[in-house]
Amino acid sequence: MSIQLHSIPAVRELAPTALGLAWQLGELRADARRRGVALELAADRSGLRVRVGSHAPFELRCDDAYAALLALAGGEPRTIVGIAAVDRRDRLLVRPDSALRSTRDLRGARLGLPSRPGGAFGDPRRDAAVRRTEAALRAVGLTRGDVRWLDLPAAADEAEAAGRLAQALYVGEADAVYAGGAAGCALQAALGLRALDGFAFAAEADGRAEGAVEPPFDRAVLVFTIPAGLPPEPLAEADRIVAHMRQAAEWARHRRLEANRLIAEEWGIAERSVEEAHGDRLHAQLDPEPTAEKLELLERFNRFMRARGFLERDIDLTAATDRTRYESALAIVKEGGVEAPGDEAVSPYAVADVPAGFFTDRKRAKVLSGDEEAIEAAKAYAESIRDGASRRDRYRELPFEPLRRLGESGLLGLVVPKAYGGPGVSTRTLTEVFKLISAADGSLGQIPQNHHFFVKTVELVGTEEQKRFFFGEVLKGAQLGNALAERGIRSLKESRTRIEADGAGGFRLSGSKYYSTGALYAHWIPVTAMDEEDRRVTAFVPRHGEGVEVVDDWTGIGQRTTASGSVILRGVRVPEAHVLPHWRIFEKPQIFSAFGQIMHAAIDVGIAREALADAARFVREKTRPAFKSGYERASDDPDLIRRFGELGIRLHAAEALLEKAAVLIDEAELDLNEETAGKATLAVDSAKYVATEVAIETTNALFEVAGTSSMDRKYNLDRHWRNVRIHTLHDPARLKLHHAGSWHLNGTYHVYNV
Repeated sequence: MSIQLHSIPAVRELAPTALGLAWQLGELRADARRRGVALELAADRSGLRVRVGSHAPFELRCDDAYAALLALAGGEPRTIVGIAAVDRRDRLLVRPDSALRSTRDLRGARLGLPSRPGGAFGDPRRDAAVRRTEAALRAVGLTRGDVRWLDLPAAADEAEAAGRLAQALYVGEADAVYAGGAAGCALQAALGLRALDGFAFAAEADGRAEGAVEPPFDRAVLVFTIPAGLPPEPLAEADRIVAHMRQAAEWARHRRLEANRLIAEEWGIAERSVEEAHGDRLHAQLDPEPTAEKLELLERFNRFMRARGFLERDIDLTAATDRTRYESALAIVKEGGVEAPGDEAVSPYAVADVPAGFFTDRKRAKVLSGDEEAIEAAKAYAESIRDGASRRDRYRELPFEPLRRLGESGLLGLVVPKAYGGPGVSTRTLTEVFKLISAADGSLGQIPQNHHFFVKTVELVGTEEQKRFFFGEVLKGAQLGNALAERGIRSLKESRTRIEADGAGGFRLSGSKYYSTGALYAHWIPVTAMDEEDRRVTAFVPRHGEGVEVVDDWTGIGQRTTASGSVILRGVRVPEAHVLPHWRIFEKPQIFSAFGQIMHAAIDVGIAREALADAARFVREKTRPAFKSGYERASDDPDLIRRFGELGIRLHAAEALLEKAAVLIDEAELDLNEETAGKATLAVDSAKYVATEVAIETTNALFEVAGTSSMDRKYNLDRHWRNVRIHTLHDPARLKLHHAGSWHLNGTYHVYNV
């Protein structure tokens, strides 16, 4: 019988590692991408190639004890930064119709052993397989001479080695073959082979016998090394990688089933095979801490290989091990410098960019004629996105197709002035559009908020050339993102995002932003930065410009698909024509801040409107009347009717305040002075406070009125509360009380400044 090698799973005999798990989990790759570090996983998953800045790349390798010791004995000087010792259950495989049942039946049998090119000193893995098999034979009263040993031809790679084992069985060349760890499980499952009973247990017992001088062949000792003498920056990066490995190992201890799933995906084997191959202690054995016990295990391999002639010289493993690297990794973890893996998988757009087709494969945007057409377009768009809102939230499916349609609908061009070809809708209409879209999907409602905020920025402080260019971009369907906020600062003056003249008529922009809602989906990213005179400017950078990195590392409990993560800027070249003097907005009375705030309030009111509608629908269709209430339907209960009355009235009050504030903004724009700006700002602060209170109460009361069954995850009604709870934290409502109180008590309007 002929075996097709391409059908044999190519699984290495190396055991699962914390490095492989960290790669699978994704935090390692997202962290590296945020900091501009290039990582490349080796094709055989035996290590990482790492490039830090302008430094030469280096490899953090993971090898089994045999390969690691051979490398340490000759060639490039390397330093051990971690060791793991993982149980390994190798097996002897036979055809399903074989008469052999256990190791006791091996007398006179032909046993095939895998073989690979072993260099000048032979193949220590093959020798270890022989030693382990001999131990298993002794356990059942057999000797080495009772079995006919068959060395199979050397294989160039793992797939070929597995193919040779299978071929030997099926052509009758061997009665049984030795297969290691996960590779043995994969081969067994792929070809329907059977494992002999008793082999793994007997070998483990021998390998751990008290006073044993040979290595424990039932354990895979994995050694992590880096080149000796790395410069400080690459060395610090190696420490961060070890920190991620430590976090991944800790995660696996508490997420055993999830870890098995990821390991199975990595190795291409069935989930059940993970613990079959490596035992139920695997997850506690992944930690790479180079303990004294692990060093002693490695030393036993060292002595074994030296005695068997595989090494030319002895190795001082203590001198070759740098434990301070692991201690440095622990310090990084303790200081919060490396994120622990979460309950959800890292977004694919945290480790790679959005496909270019999302930005280019779309129709030219429609240009809406004015307020009435804008409302109709918003209603149609809201209905088109409503059905998928719960699914997108539950599975954190980013809304690429809905956002493509948003750009094509013309709704991104709403506030482009009529003088520049746009519809120039009123603030009153804009808030109604936000309510409509946010009611259908709270996350999608928030994404364009900063877009309109920056379109207004262009209107207020852009030159004529800038207005013509950026308004033209928006009317064609371009979306603006944002890079405003920074972590760890208390005021804009502390901003670490800076823009400096480059001496060639332009600027260079560097910094890091977070809460960058919309940036992942944008064509242009407006970035708030401080110039050389400590003035706030807005620099418009192309989403895919050189030095611009957008990372979807947003993991908030609500607004789950806004991708409100990081924007990293590394020396981004910005022409003078793309820099706007944002500070000038605040040199005279302004309603710009109120304009930004009222959109936030409209988002919360829209979500509350949908939550109240969902609550009513659930009570009418699903909620049972209270026990012994005497009502046929829950919707007839007067207590519930009264509660819906309270919620509805408060929602209407919030909507009325919102509408009043929008009207005052529109009036102020026609006659802008301290009084009109103050009135508009006071009205928006009041609307924002009430909208926050009403939205939180309504989304929480949904469960109060709908009852226990409404908490079932299949309905996902908690998304309304999660969305409102996280969104209302943008600008705390409690501050609005002070702004309003200052006017009502002292007649002083609050003025937003930068």
